[in-house]
Amino acid sequence: MKKISFIVAIIFLSISLLVACSDSDSSTESYPQKSIQLIVPWSAGGDTDAINRLVGEELSKELGQKIVIQNISGASGIVGSQQALSAKPDGYTLLAVHDSIAMSEMTGQSDFGYDDFEPIAMITSTYDFIATSPENHWDSIEDLVQDAKQNPEKISYAASIGSTSQLEPVLLESVADIKLNIVGYDGTAERMKAVVANDVSLGSVSATAGKDYIADNRMKLLGYNGEERSNVLPDIPTLKEQGVDIVSGTNRGIVAPKGTPEEFIEKISYALEKIANNEDFIKRLEDLGTDVNFKNTKDYKEFIKSSTEEMKKLLETSGLLNE
Repeated sequence: MKKISFIVAIIFLSISLLVACSDSDSSTESYPQKSIQLIVPWSAGGDTDAINRLVGEELSKELGQKIVIQNISGASGIVGSQQALSAKPDGYTLLAVHDSIAMSEMTGQSDFGYDDFEPIAMITSTYDFIATSPENHWDSIEDLVQDAKQNPEKISYAASIGSTSQLEPVLLESVADIKLNIVGYDGTAERMKAVVANDVSLGSVSATAGKDYIADNRMKLLGYNGEERSNVLPDIPTLKEQGVDIVSGTNRGIVAPKGTPEEFIEKISYALEKIANNEDFIKRLEDLGTDVNFKNTKDYKEFIKSSTEEMKKLLETSGLLNE
């Protein structure tokens, strides 16, 4: 009788395991079964928002579920990122990120970084222009650098402290051997208003964020941070053309809360790769002044490692590294 009971127990256990495995496979294959929230930790209307709305639109087609964009701004991207950090790792909360997540951690603005999330894929790289008010007398980066050398810390540069917009003037200071007065503004929209009003002398701006100001001649562009001139505004020379050896982009990707199933990560990464090869998607992003620069999960992790190491060296040299 004991032997029969034992055999029955073994059979029951085997069936349970098979059912569990079947359910797991079914869950992976049918994921997602409901809408996915993509947290964009910046205000609506900025570059990161515009880019991720296009990504969300295409991703919903690939996954067959709605991607709901939720803008949670504050503290240079930290507030929204914290919400994603504590979200359930079930594949239904994702976070749009860029290099600022590492910058904030290294400068002591936050106590978390890339390592606290599951990287999924990198999608784009955006290069900024250095902008000023038409009221200012500089017409090139050379003019600006010469003036800054004669007037250290007198020329103000708008930046979101702890974000990539702070990294750009720090890099300019390092390479051009100048000192600027970096002034904090929370978000692209506020920085651009300050530049246009000439409340601050300089600011970094993408073709998307500055297009209306540029079209109305309320903003003057001095140089471009890309390797080559922008297809959107080809008349603006690069910083390298003007003797300042800088190429600095904002690299945007998507991550998930720590512990999100690997199968879900792979499925989203594969969907994003298909999107990145979509000619219409590429064209729409180019029109925003942004390059598609897709990296799958493995390559994105390697990119994060190398780029954060470079960032750390720069911040250490400039005295901004929080140790």
